[in-house]
Amino acid sequence: MASLSRDKNGTKRLLFMDTSGKRRTIRLGKLNVKAAESFLMRIERLIDAQRTGTSIDSQTAQWLTHLPDEMHAKLVNAGLVENRQQSETHTLGTLLEQYFATMSVKETTRTRYAQSRRLLLERYGSDQVIDLITPHDCDQYRAWLVDKEYSTAKVSKEISIARMFFKQAVRWEMIPSNPFEGVRGGSQINRDRLFYVYPEIAQKLINAAPDADWRCIIALARFGGLRCPSEVLRVQWSDVYWDEDRMRVRSPKTEHHAGKSERIIPLFPELRKVLIDAYELAPEGSEYVVGRYRDPAANLGTQFKRIIRKAGIEPWPRAFNAMRASRVTELAAEYPSAVCTSWMGHTHAVAEAHYHMVRDEDFTRAANEPTRSPGQKTASQSGAESGALVSQNASQQQAAAVRNNYGNNAQIDKGPAFMPVPSSCCHSLRNDENGPGGT
Repeated sequence: MASLSRDKNGTKRLLFMDTSGKRRTIRLGKLNVKAAESFLMRIERLIDAQRTGTSIDSQTAQWLTHLPDEMHAKLVNAGLVENRQQSETHTLGTLLEQYFATMSVKETTRTRYAQSRRLLLERYGSDQVIDLITPHDCDQYRAWLVDKEYSTAKVSKEISIARMFFKQAVRWEMIPSNPFEGVRGGSQINRDRLFYVYPEIAQKLINAAPDADWRCIIALARFGGLRCPSEVLRVQWSDVYWDEDRMRVRSPKTEHHAGKSERIIPLFPELRKVLIDAYELAPEGSEYVVGRYRDPAANLGTQFKRIIRKAGIEPWPRAFNAMRASRVTELAAEYPSAVCTSWMGHTHAVAEAHYHMVRDEDFTRAANEPTRSPGQKTASQSGAESGALVSQNASQQQAAAVRNNYGNNAQIDKGPAFMPVPSSCCHSLRNDENGPGGT
């Protein structure tokens, strides 16, 4: 490693062996001991990076950036760094411009990233040299977002996207390390913005809708649980299987996952009614269920808020997402998780974090039904199943009396211990013809 030497006239110099085994000297001039030792520590980091073939840390990179040209030239002569004239200065504007030019994402994702781009440029400016952005600057960027009164989820998302931008800068060798690495983002789950849209509210919205297209948008989002607008606007009339009570949903959000480009959902009764009415009003040869509002630039959210107010209801946060979450919550209370996630096109973890809500009827049911142990049936369930069992036994006995006259009358007369019918008298239906009305 490097060592610090002191000359008779008070000047100091650093001595080290380069990777080829040659002895190197860097003359520091007249520095105090503390400054010389700090310089020694930086040089040792450069030597370690050179010997291991790894990038230098961000603090050392910042130190090199601010190093005077004369001293920097000495490091160049010692073979520790490259000449400054050979290195290109990269700005934040250049990084973001190249990133957006090379990324391949959906238009909605590009729009979302553009929001983060505007925030970074607003904070730092396009001429900001990215080599000079330190981890401390990134912590201050997070504090700046908090001061703008963004939600915790919003701040977390912005930090995540900024980290992604700078990770690409490291990959392109624009900077040695990512200054956003380690910046605390926080949770991206904001349950305070969840809102349960009761079916009665959804019906009021449908009644207040200006046309059949909007009635379909509302019904598909609330009763079908479709993502709006991405999935809603892609539903075609050919996707509605009337005879099978099912409907196909094309999902651009999950299509990059194998087998997740589309899914099949039930044609729920509330949804079927709206779709039938819309089908009767649709022009001949219509392809899409929602024929209007197909312009990607159209702001459905603003128009939807007008409909909500027209229905006499105060708009709620994330209007379309809340309707999907409401449907997910309802299905989760009635069907197994595997069924719900298959219909709605997300994982159980996502549903738990972003969709599931506690409704008023959940409190009512808990207050009126006694708590039962796992596997124990409620009174209504037990009664229904008992009645079904009685009917099943009666039907089986009646069928047995008809088939070959092998009833169990003898068992009824003699008691449960008497079994007069030998097993050889029974036969299998596997090879028999089971006609209409048979079991």
